[in-house]
Amino acid sequence: MTNRTIDYYNNNAEEYFNSVISADMTENYTRFLQYVPKGASIMDLGCGSGRDLKYFKDNGYKAEGLDASKELCVLAREYSGCPVLCTDFLSWKPDRKYDAFWANASLLHLTEKEITTFFEQKTGYLAEGGIFYMSMKTGIPQGDDAKGRYFTPFTEKLLEQILNASRLELIDKWSDDDALGRSDTKWMSLIIRVAQSASLDHSGTAVPGYRISRAIR
Repeated sequence: MTNRTIDYYNNNAEEYFNSVISADMTENYTRFLQYVPKGASIMDLGCGSGRDLKYFKDNGYKAEGLDASKELCVLAREYSGCPVLCTDFLSWKPDRKYDAFWANASLLHLTEKEITTFFEQKTGYLAEGGIFYMSMKTGIPQGDDAKGRYFTPFTEKLLEQILNASRLELIDKWSDDDALGRSDTKWMSLIIRVAQSASLDHSGTAVPGYRISRAIR
């Protein structure tokens, strides 16, 4: 994640918090949590405002978050009451496995190479059969926007790279209108599962192998 992107969220943390905190994510929560048993552990990757963290905690999950913005980390902790680690995605060094990862509108701030590297390095920290939700904007240019934030758009090529990064299977995929009501913004949401035979090598990286994928919807 670029320093300019992190600086934007640090400098505009309260404005960003207020703009997203009331977004209706009900459909996304429902589709994700049908695969995640009540009481399971969820890591919110790029937790931002803490909105989703609070929802997970209030609905009986063991929720933790991380974010690269120090200012958003403070707001997310205060709002959600959950532990929040202030670090970037690739520097994060988990000390445990999680039942699920939630990455709503966050991995899109990485380059394509960084996204595939993240999947290669970190999905080994999902439990066997663990669930990974992610969402990305579609149809946008790759690079910095007018606010200085870096974006990578969703493409089918990127999805193929993600699925090939380790033993993963696509179990749900759908397009969304923007939860903030922006008519020019569209999203692609994915739910990916770690194959039962996935395992960790000595470095913590998921051992690569074949992938099973089936696009749903």
